[in-house]
Amino acid sequence: MALQVTEQQPLAEPRPSRFARLGASMRTGFRAGFRVAAGRTLNVALPPLCPACRSLVGENGLSANCWGKLSFIAPPYCERLGIPFAYDPGAGVLSMQALADPPAYQRARAAVRYNDIARTLVHALKYGDRIELAPLMGRWIARAGQELLTQADALVPVPLHWRRLWMHRFNQSILLSKAISYTSGVPIAETAP
Repeated sequence: MALQVTEQQPLAEPRPSRFARLGASMRTGFRAGFRVAAGRTLNVALPPLCPACRSLVGENGLSANCWGKLSFIAPPYCERLGIPFAYDPGAGVLSMQALADPPAYQRARAAVRYNDIARTLVHALKYGDRIELAPLMGRWIARAGQELLTQADALVPVPLHWRRLWMHRFNQSILLSKAISYTSGVPIAETAP
């Protein structure tokens, strides 16, 4: 007597019925609508406040007064340090600081000048647990470093020592990296060699 073994074809997944798909899309739509309605209700009950001056915010996440005081860095600037120039000296010109004390890195960029408002925002993110600032600040950084990000293979967030991570409860460089990655499309390197 011979034993014959035959291969069984895997069963195809049954396609959900039209009513099941409609019900799933309605549930998803209801959840999204509920989130929007709850967010609007929360904004009326507890309006969003500027992290720097605690007054009502505009569409950009800051009050009009604080937004006006932010000084975004735009060209012309030093090709190496990103320090803004008062006038346009031409392409490829380095600042006096970059010539006198060349850094170990090739190029750096900053989104804004470090003034009172910028310092307040950075400290609010870093020490004040204001993690909702990370997407806003990440978009600013991605815009400032756009030319550098086009050549980047990956973003590497700076790791925190476990004690500092425990103390802060989050790593702000990972939050900023996620926002920059979302804006620029450059992936985040989860582990560095």
